Amino acid sequence: MTMRLIWALALPLASGGNSLSSLMPGDGTPPGWQRKGQENLFAGAELYRHIDGGAELYIQFGFDRLAVQDYVKDGHEVRVEIYKMNDPAGAGAVFAEITKDMKMQSLYGTTCVLDDYQIFFRRGAYCVSITTYETGAEPLAAMAALAAKIDMTLIDLSQ
Repeated sequence: MTMRLIWALALPLASGGNSLSSLMPGDGTPPGWQRKGQENLFAGAELYRHIDGGAELYIQFGFDRLAVQDYVKDGHEVRVEIYKMNDPAGAGAVFAEITKDMKMQSLYGTTCVLDDYQIFFRRGAYCVSITTYETGAEPLAAMAALAAKIDMTLIDLSQ
């Protein structure tokens, strides 16, 4: 067996078995929306390349990896970020710190916060952020559809 094959088999096991990429909705969720560009993946200290000012919080509570994917339709854009922590306690601690003094809801995940620009929820060892920088029915509907799809995938993953 070559070293390349050994690494190809070992890397998925070392990263926790399931890929964050499998949690990202494909094109057409919701209808007409498409992925824009490549999915970006960050592991460990690479998180500083994505959120330099906020990485410490995630790393402090056991950050494992992050997947980031943008979705577009007719000039509208939504960003999905799926943070995988080492365990549910770490995800809970990060979520609690970020959402301190915000109104909790139960629409997505085990708990969530939402407004016209973001849906942020937690389920198990995952924190999911879905963000847009514009208002309107189209991006709001896209954020809701993406959150629902990711949440259902996380529920299926845990069973």
